Amino acid sequence: MICPSPHQPWGLAFLVSVPHGVVAGVHLPDDPAPVDDATLARLLDPERAAAQGLRGYRQVQFTGGRLAVSAALAEIGARRQAVLSNAHGAPAFSDGISGSVSHKNDLAVAMVARGGLGLGIDLEDTDHERPGIAARVLTPAELAANSLLAEGRRWIDAVLRFSVKEAVYKAIHPTVERYVGFGEVEVWPGNDGVDRVEALSADLLGFRCEARHVWIGSRVLSTVRARR
Repeated sequence: MICPSPHQPWGLAFLVSVPHGVVAGVHLPDDPAPVDDATLARLLDPERAAAQGLRGYRQVQFTGGRLAVSAALAEIGARRQAVLSNAHGAPAFSDGISGSVSHKNDLAVAMVARGGLGLGIDLEDTDHERPGIAARVLTPAELAANSLLAEGRRWIDAVLRFSVKEAVYKAIHPTVERYVGFGEVEVWPGNDGVDRVEALSADLLGFRCEARHVWIGSRVLSTVRARR
């Protein structure tokens, strides 16, 4: 489990090494008000210009995500770089760095690593149940396994599988460059935090996806590294 620091808007929540890279978390103000100039000044010029073109929570989350990227890059000893969004909305890294970003209203997380790996990270809440999500994101085999759990565990199991699938999508999208549906992979969570990912569609069979999850309070943080 990751234990974040006390909440201080725009402060570093945590900085940890995981098997797939380094993950940094940054506390966000849970408020859609414009980001203050002092915080925007912590971004590189291209990032600051991009942030100034956003509004509400999008601006807050973009800013926090790039601050998290900066902290993670420093931890691996990499040069700081301006990380903008590509045509698909994903963060675009350069200089042999791979990375991924996720966020909720009050927390942004980023994972980076050296090399041309496919990396994905996802952060999900489990404290507010959303009816119908299991039927939408789980395959028949996953639904059958989910139904065998105690009723109080089914929602958490569904969110965990959903989170890993989101991270898988982020990790392989730069290679396949298409939408990957929830039914194209199956996720089999491990009690030790190591999750098994099985590809179901033909063009995903060539990927080896290493997946892990860890808890941040009631939130699940999933990380994936994908290789051909």
